[in-house]
Amino acid sequence: MKNCLKIAIAFVIIALLAASCMPVNEALKNNSRKNITYNGNKGTSSTSSSSNSRRKPVSKENTSGSSSSSADSPNQTNSKDAVYSDSKAYLKKHNGKLTEYCMDWVGTPHVLGGNSKKGVDCSGFVYNVYKDVYDIILPRRSADMEKEVKLLNDRNKMKEGDLIFFGKNNVNHVGIFLKDDKFIHTSTSKGVIVSSLEEKYWTQNFRSCGHHPKVKN
Repeated sequence: MKNCLKIAIAFVIIALLAASCMPVNEALKNNSRKNITYNGNKGTSSTSSSSNSRRKPVSKENTSGSSSSSADSPNQTNSKDAVYSDSKAYLKKHNGKLTEYCMDWVGTPHVLGGNSKKGVDCSGFVYNVYKDVYDIILPRRSADMEKEVKLLNDRNKMKEGDLIFFGKNNVNHVGIFLKDDKFIHTSTSKGVIVSSLEEKYWTQNFRSCGHHPKVKN
């Protein structure tokens, strides 16, 4: 009789222990795959600390207004020296206040956020030209420069000194129109050079052009 009682008590204890462990195990299972939303995408994530180490770093915003991925034409395959020579020859041929000033900038390397002849980006170059040649202080960002000019509805109406903007969705590059479908700008690979608007790359990426009311041309 005593043995039967001991066995019955043992079964009761085992049953109670099993019942107490089930919620804990289920909670651990559910907690290991918690639903999350990241950048608008729903998914599951482990609660282990290793998941935090996989987070991608947040990139810094480009505040200069230029974009290195869209400031170069793939057609410009000539060496830097050849491009610089051609650029200076063109500027010399069309001698004037603007071209004479730009002559000293040819070959200046591209530096994102740069604003001097040690290194300059597209909007930095335009900023310096307008300040020194036309005595006009433009915004530093190319997107803001577009807002400062009177946009032209016809590219053929551009005159020397007008601004040209590139970018399919947003302004990401700016240059200064010269003559003969030529413009001067800061290329990411070759720096300040003269390029042609007839090149397929610039035609496809052309966004707008405009005239600043204070520029007399």
